[in-house]
Amino acid sequence: MLEQGYLQGVERAHGLPRAAGQSEVRATMGLTRRDVVSHDLVIELDGRLHHDTAAQRDRDLDRDLDAWVRNEKAVRLGYGQVFHRPCETARRLAALLQRAGWSGRPRPCGPGCVL
Repeated sequence: MLEQGYLQGVERAHGLPRAAGQSEVRATMGLTRRDVVSHDLVIELDGRLHHDTAAQRDRDLDRDLDAWVRNEKAVRLGYGQVFHRPCETARRLAALLQRAGWSGRPRPCGPGCVL
């Protein structure tokens, strides 16, 4: 649900570059999945499932460290960023993507969009 919300409400609605979804990478703790990767920006979408306990949160933080070691920038988004603030989230992600080499520009999704 969170992945679909990100794809429709943040990425596509605002003209962000099409990202690769669900890729695997070897990390300190073994083979792990990344939710979204675009221009060396790793976007992890954290719902409550698998991200609710201290041990799961600790594992997520290790994944972020591993991404930075690979010279990838990692950010985490939750339900609020995807469903309650998609325009603001798209604006901020566009800035990060531009720093990472994206030459495009985001587009407003409609009237009242903050882009």
